Amino acid sequence: MPRRILLVDDENSVRDSLYSLLESDGYEVLSASNGPEGLNIFRQSIRPVELLVTDYHMPQMSGLELARECSRLSRELSVLYVSGSRPDDELQAELQAGRRAFLAKPFRGAELLHKARALLQVESTIPLNY
Repeated sequence: MPRRILLVDDENSVRDSLYSLLESDGYEVLSASNGPEGLNIFRQSIRPVELLVTDYHMPQMSGLELARECSRLSRELSVLYVSGSRPDDELQAELQAGRRAFLAKPFRGAELLHKARALLQVESTIPLNY
């Protein structure tokens, strides 16, 4: 059974490309365009979500708020934050917790897959030079 990832990003083009990339690497990907929608999907998911990939800066609910809410529901959740800006102090503190990582936009697909694999501790199905 494929590992399950929840992808949350308010930019359609970014979300669509990341969805395709993660799906092509063998993951089951659920996606949402904002934090509240992502939280609803997370809560309703029958099988557990193992990795949350979320934009850090989003309207309505930040990626950090989303990750905290989802982590309350599942202590085993890993989180990969992506953002076009450098991590602020609050995110830096969050990254010190286990199973958390950050990736600065723009990034290559291989970088995202490498971080996802590391957080999930899985073997690759696509070479890292993809």
